[in-house]
Amino acid sequence: MDGSGLNNRVLKILSQSSHKAAVDLLGMRISTNIKDKFVEIMITETEAYGRKTTDKMSLFNTYKNIPTSLTLGPPYISVLKSYGSNRSMFLLSGKKGFGEAVLIRSGIILIGKKHIEARRKVKMKNDKLSGPGNITKGLSISDVNDGDSIISGPIDISPRIHPVDQAIAKQRKNAKRNDKNLWRYTLILK
Repeated sequence: MDGSGLNNRVLKILSQSSHKAAVDLLGMRISTNIKDKFVEIMITETEAYGRKTTDKMSLFNTYKNIPTSLTLGPPYISVLKSYGSNRSMFLLSGKKGFGEAVLIRSGIILIGKKHIEARRKVKMKNDKLSGPGNITKGLSISDVNDGDSIISGPIDISPRIHPVDQAIAKQRKNAKRNDKNLWRYTLILK
């Protein structure tokens, strides 16, 4: 793929600092087509990691076994082991070498619910997908995808299907006592 049009817009969003990119990604769609199983999710919650005025490498402090992909910057992803056997997918943002990233925390399934159910080995009661591990597993993202490009890899980001009416920002869960930054962003759907 070339870097024009939509790809250029996605790259521009991810080239911002992580907290700005986290807000701009709300309502956008992320999709994969792995083993001929297409899945698309609308992003409804994100979490930013790293800021110029705070700890640029907050991911290094939160996760163990950090892959080298973390410093690649946009348009790449990083797949990190969070807890147990769960993996979390981060869209790298900011500048190359800084370790800023956006974690996709939750979404709404638009296409491919049966594929997501099969990958997660669970029958879902609704179309909401909560938790970074569930997002990653539902999209069939694994350690093999660490360092993949969202411009030319199996992961694609598409524009919003409706304008973002309202989003709320809040502190990170289990934030340090003196950390008053707003890191988590949630799309309010009507």
